[in-house]
Amino acid sequence: MSGRQKSIKRDILFGAIVLLAVLGLGLFTYIRAYSFDAADTAFDRVLAAAALSIADNIRVEDGHLTVELPIASLEILGAARETRAFYAVRAPDHSLITGYSDLPDPQPAQDRKPHFFDAIYSNDPVRVGSVQRYIDFGEKSGWVSVTVAETREARTELASLILKNSLAPIALAGLIMCLLISTGLKRAWAPLVALEAELIRRSPTDLTPIQTSVPREVSSLVSSLNLFMQRFDGVLSSLRRISVDTTHEMRTPLASIRALAEVAVSERDPGVLRKYVQRIHSNAIDATRIVNQLLAEAAIAHHIETTENPSCDLLELYLQSVERLPTNGMQRCRLAQLSVDEDLLVRGSPLAFRELIDNLLDNALKYAPEGFIDVDLRTSADGSMVELEVADCGPGIPDNEKRTVLERFRRGSASDSVAGTGLGLNIVKSAAAAAGGHVALLDRPGGGLIARVVLPRAAS
Repeated sequence: MSGRQKSIKRDILFGAIVLLAVLGLGLFTYIRAYSFDAADTAFDRVLAAAALSIADNIRVEDGHLTVELPIASLEILGAARETRAFYAVRAPDHSLITGYSDLPDPQPAQDRKPHFFDAIYSNDPVRVGSVQRYIDFGEKSGWVSVTVAETREARTELASLILKNSLAPIALAGLIMCLLISTGLKRAWAPLVALEAELIRRSPTDLTPIQTSVPREVSSLVSSLNLFMQRFDGVLSSLRRISVDTTHEMRTPLASIRALAEVAVSERDPGVLRKYVQRIHSNAIDATRIVNQLLAEAAIAHHIETTENPSCDLLELYLQSVERLPTNGMQRCRLAQLSVDEDLLVRGSPLAFRELIDNLLDNALKYAPEGFIDVDLRTSADGSMVELEVADCGPGIPDNEKRTVLERFRRGSASDSVAGTGLGLNIVKSAAAAAGGHVALLDRPGGGLIARVVLPRAAS
């Protein structure tokens, strides 16, 4: 793991702050532009009023244009002490009548409305407003232009005031939003904290479902965790059951072996001693069979829970099981003819299927010591299932015992003379159920038993 763990809360809070910062920057840019536009709009009206006041005082005297600057216009232009104002009145031929001769002369506007623009005058940025008035005085009649300009100090001050008053509540709202997001994240994480506390308080053996109330977004996680604990509890229960059964089932043969060994130690007659050794050997075989069956059951339970359920070829697994049989048993297994283009793929643990086939063949060979064992591997009529049938000519199983013999350590009435543990058919049942299939025990026409296993067919 890296030195610094990833934090969802920190990432959400950081992302929210970044988003608010970007939005704040965008709002700042927009409000700043808007504030300057608003200041220009307000002061442009004053600038236009001053220019119109001057234009209204243009007179014609002795064939010449004269202007008497009104006191009101001068007061308007000098209202702000930090602002400097300039003006110029030009005749129709653009000759200066009065004012500053170097003040920018705007191009005549076609609509003759007040015209405003920004310029540089005396190394200072200024706002220039221009109006035109038509004067009729003979041959020199035409449009007289009045240009008024002022520096931008007052405009900048007003724009800054608007910007400050607009951004202050926005900044406060952003801070409140960050606090609300942080508080909301703490409340949203509270169910997870409660879930963590419940898991910490639990004992190591407590695998009961989690009952803590969690939000809808986390409910699937809790459901998955409950399902995992349920599966884990099933595996542990299976292992505990196997451990208890192993202890119980092994106690009798081991006690018998020990008792026989203690008697055999003091026996002087070779013939009687040989009988004791044979009985010890028989009990050792029984104990070995029990241990092997229980270990196989434990291995199947483990593989069912841990494997990725790969596709297995049931025919290939059957042939491998036959190869493991003694020569006599191998020769007695007779497989029905298969279609060349038919695959027999099933999905599940290969070990479970091997144990399933091994136990079916072992039971058939033990309970029918004479004759062939007929094995049929085929797909169902609709092609969705794979069917495995193992038929023997043994004593069979009565109908009232067919369900019983599928349970653990339960044997039928016909098994008294045959050594066994009562686990073989239960292993077959468990392996088939884990793959989504089932087992059926049927009477064979003419006598004997048919063990049929039906498994879902896997895609090729």
